[in-house]
Amino acid sequence: MPEAGLSASENGLGHSEHVEQHLLKDAAESGHPMVLPDHVPKTHLAMAMAELARDKGTEVYDAVHDAIFSAHYGEGRDIGSKSVLLAVAEAHGLDAAEVEAAWDDGAYDERLHVFARLALSLGVGTTPSALLCNRLIVGTRPYGVLRQVMRDCAREPGS
Repeated sequence: MPEAGLSASENGLGHSEHVEQHLLKDAAESGHPMVLPDHVPKTHLAMAMAELARDKGTEVYDAVHDAIFSAHYGEGRDIGSKSVLLAVAEAHGLDAAEVEAAWDDGAYDERLHVFARLALSLGVGTTPSALLCNRLIVGTRPYGVLRQVMRDCAREPGS
């Protein structure tokens, strides 16, 4: 992925019109209006910042994680941009200098590489993907499908 990210439409990375309409409808119905930016950001900096937040505790991580997703899918902002990410960090109690230091020294690079290797070893080759009860769910799925997988899991012996 180039540092500047990619155009989804120019690189065959967009969703079909049907999928886009489904995503937008579901988001609106859940009270979380969504935009689908054409820009696909390089998310390494966002992931590193989220790991820094994870090290600060679950509450900080959850807030930062949600804010990153909201910035991209709720507001269409470029979460590959340092300025966008630093604004998110500061709004959620992360120190900008600490975030920049983590980026500059690669403090979370190894952890992110371990996560990537683990994902590949589990068969994850694309996002979104979810591993639910040893079942790999690839692609966007309606909430009802995910709920049914979890119900099935709860009924399985040893669950």
